[in-house]
Amino acid sequence: MHALACATRTIVTIGFALCATLFTLLPAPPFTAALAAQETRAVSASALLDSIGVTIHLNYTDGAYADVRKVGDDLAWAGVRHVREATPGESAPLSSYLWLAQHGVKFTFVILGDIDESLRQLDRFAAAAPGSIAAVEGPNEIDNFPVTYRGLKGDAAGLAAQKAIYAHVHGSANLKGVPVYDLTGYGIAHVGTRAGAADFANHHVYPQNGDQPAYNANGALWLPWAINSVRKYQLPVVLTEFGYFSSPQAGWNSLGVDEATQAKGVLNGLFDAASLGVTRTYLYELLDEKPDPGNTNNEMHYGLFRNDHTPKPSASAIRNLTAILRAHAPDGAVGTGSPNASSSYALSGMPQSGRSLLLTRSDGRYFVALWNEVPFWDRATGKPLNAPPVSVQVDFGAKASRVALYDPTVSAAPLATHADLQRLAVEVPDHVVLLEVTLAGTPDS
Repeated sequence: MHALACATRTIVTIGFALCATLFTLLPAPPFTAALAAQETRAVSASALLDSIGVTIHLNYTDGAYADVRKVGDDLAWAGVRHVREATPGESAPLSSYLWLAQHGVKFTFVILGDIDESLRQLDRFAAAAPGSIAAVEGPNEIDNFPVTYRGLKGDAAGLAAQKAIYAHVHGSANLKGVPVYDLTGYGIAHVGTRAGAADFANHHVYPQNGDQPAYNANGALWLPWAINSVRKYQLPVVLTEFGYFSSPQAGWNSLGVDEATQAKGVLNGLFDAASLGVTRTYLYELLDEKPDPGNTNNEMHYGLFRNDHTPKPSASAIRNLTAILRAHAPDGAVGTGSPNASSSYALSGMPQSGRSLLLTRSDGRYFVALWNEVPFWDRATGKPLNAPPVSVQVDFGAKASRVALYDPTVSAAPLATHADLQRLAVEVPDHVVLLEVTLAGTPDS
């Protein structure tokens, strides 16, 4: 990722491995009852929407990010307002960042390079665009991009810089209330506390070998591994990089899948992260940075959009998801909502690889998200598997006046609607589908 990540992808498990084709995989913990118990069963639809972020690179002025208005159009089209970016520097004018802020974009700024200068640029932006900074993040992947600070090197420099960043942000009137995300790439196993250093624990996750994000029969639990490794800090968790690149690959130690599978992985990852209690997940990244027709540079294929700003299936899936969750909400607001006896469901026939999440709304309606993390990529052939769906019986606990079935990989419109029923058989595929449930007696139902 150049300034924010490495040229091949960082392979992340419980610790931080080196950015290379050869790496050491730490022993995989089993999928235990304790891990399952950590999963969240309900979040508000508004929280799920607010959890979606994406990395951008306005400072890459020699490729797709050079036209900030097209970047803004892409974000608006997808329905995403949270971006992660390096603090403004010399490459791109401050006006580009301010233009996005004026159009409702909220920034998480990564402190890079010269820490003191990066903080000065942060202050400059904060003064010019009050309320447009959602968070400040410490140095990026210091195992791949070593930092020096106050005569220190390695982890010691990164950890000292992080504390200085924390003190600066919390001591600034212009940054009042802005949380600090931890740095990435330090030896988590050797650090016992983040007191005085971070408000949020942080990790990067890139599922390997075409794996699903959170459950695989081969034992790979990419998202749970990463999240559990930082739970000891007893802080809320963010994932500031997550994704797949859309350049198909075969074999082990590979990350590439086709565009359709990328869309499934991105969608599942957002819901997996939310179900595991992650506050925000930043997809890597908004755009394919430069043309690479020969597929020789994996780094050029992480985008939700192609280099010419046309949407890949992953961008379309995010657009459809955000539209589905916002549709029919009062005054366009999804509302916080809260789970109660009237927004419950029971499932029959869900396999071990199956997942579900309740999304509440303030108007009494609710969504049930269902997905089955069966293998969706054949690593031997480098082709999608497209496993058949599994039939799951959903019992809503009371009669529903309307149930609409949505598949964000297909459309923002319902694929089917049903009326006056309590139970419904749903064919659950290898990616997220949503049931919008309106119980009988719901106002305006």
